[in-house]
Amino acid sequence: MKIAVDKSDFQDALKKVSGVTEKKSSLPILTNFLLEAKDDYLYIIGTDLEIFSWYRIPAKIEEEGKICVNAKKITDISKLVSGNEILIYKEENTLKIKSAKTNYKLQTFDPEDFPKMPEFQENNAFYISGVSLLRGISSVMYASSKESSRYALSGVAFSMKGNIIDFVATDGHRLALYRVNTDQNLEKNILIVPQKALNELKKLITGLEDIEISYVDSESMLFFKSKEWLLATRLVEGAFPDYEAVIPESYNIEIVLNIEEFENALKRVSVVIDSDIKPVVIRLEDNKMIIKTPSSEENQAEEQLDIEYNQEPFEIGFNSRYIIDALEPIEEKEFIIRFTSPQAQTLILPKEEQNYKAIVMPMEVK
Repeated sequence: MKIAVDKSDFQDALKKVSGVTEKKSSLPILTNFLLEAKDDYLYIIGTDLEIFSWYRIPAKIEEEGKICVNAKKITDISKLVSGNEILIYKEENTLKIKSAKTNYKLQTFDPEDFPKMPEFQENNAFYISGVSLLRGISSVMYASSKESSRYALSGVAFSMKGNIIDFVATDGHRLALYRVNTDQNLEKNILIVPQKALNELKKLITGLEDIEISYVDSESMLFFKSKEWLLATRLVEGAFPDYEAVIPESYNIEIVLNIEEFENALKRVSVVIDSDIKPVVIRLEDNKMIIKTPSSEENQAEEQLDIEYNQEPFEIGFNSRYIIDALEPIEEKEFIIRFTSPQAQTLILPKEEQNYKAIVMPMEVK
């Protein structure tokens, strides 16, 4: 192998794939990149056996070939070399790197020992815009479970039916949903994608491209592919809950609030609470919303917001962090909050956009 690549392209490609590789592993080959030069491109490939990823950049190829090299070392080198072009070539069992006046010689490993990349299957593939995919996963990931014991809730569900893809995440205390309409007729399926794979996917998506998605049932793998990169991930096993049954169809109270004013009020009240859980009480009465700390807290705070409300007094408790998280994906100035009862789930919606919904379960506060 003997090639020349643009330094900034090389740096960017290594950065996009490096999160997939293992830093330490009982299988040392997983700490490496597979570099493959072919068809006027350099492919940088990484895997931890759960996720496979490649990114390609244009290359001036004098000699095609492939080689394995330590991922961290070559990434660190790419950040430090001067010059605009990097020369990379194999000489016996070493990889040589030259840029401007700097030379490196790195130990290499047998590329045949590198795990084989699973093959993308076109027969059941469909397309989604990069903007929609990025918006979907970014809007709901916060609600996925961080508890290892709740394995089926540890990722984001891609729920496909007809021309709709619902991106859904829940940890049992809250739920987030973002709906994307497509121009394709999709087979009904629910696939749970792990958080790590989605974090790596977010690095790859520019938002400008169309993404091709394919599911291989025999290997329980989901593929995401653009012209310049591919990511394949094993799916989370288990049954995802019936999320549509959780979303209330009716409600007794609907309030429209300014996001910034409401968020800041929550933060000002909860700042005096010492525990990691930040419980607050929300009381509605006489065109007022009162946000206050529970009476059991040693430190007290209270703030009042003006609202349109003329029903009977209503009081409910929440983890304030869950409310703030639910508001983060909303890109409007105002949102809608719907209450049913102090014991029932609360629905949060953008005032205008129809794609996003969030559910927050109340908590008992004293």
